[in-house]
Amino acid sequence: MKFFISAILMAASLYCDAQNLTIYRSPKSVDETVDRIIEIIKEKKLVYFETVNHDKVAREYGVEIPPTRMILFEDPNLMIELVSCRQTTALDLPMKILVWEENEDVYIGFFDPKVMKKRFMLHECDDIITSMSRLKIRVVNEALKETE
Repeated sequence: MKFFISAILMAASLYCDAQNLTIYRSPKSVDETVDRIIEIIKEKKLVYFETVNHDKVAREYGVEIPPTRMILFEDPNLMIELVSCRQTTALDLPMKILVWEENEDVYIGFFDPKVMKKRFMLHECDDIITSMSRLKIRVVNEALKETE
């Protein structure tokens, strides 16, 4: 019986975590979408670290997967505030945005920073986490706007 209850609780937890995944559809290719997101990150004077090209790594190991890119960046001020609030939150930094192709459609996704409240048992830092969440939404929405 304990196993059954544990299994239900685990499934509920996974379902809740999946609900914190924010996904947008991009009308552009993966490369165009990634380039635009990086452009927005730089325009906002955020720190752009790198883009992890998962499909390229897979190809190097003889496996073909659809284009899958992880963009790593951060807002230094928000990072400093968050890590000052609780150092273990640095495990979820830098911020990440995933761009991938699935069934010929391109998607942009990220985990809402609000999951950190549960993961790190935060009872403070709400303003910082809300700011991080809004920043990710702004970056993606601006990247999705048609450029002239």
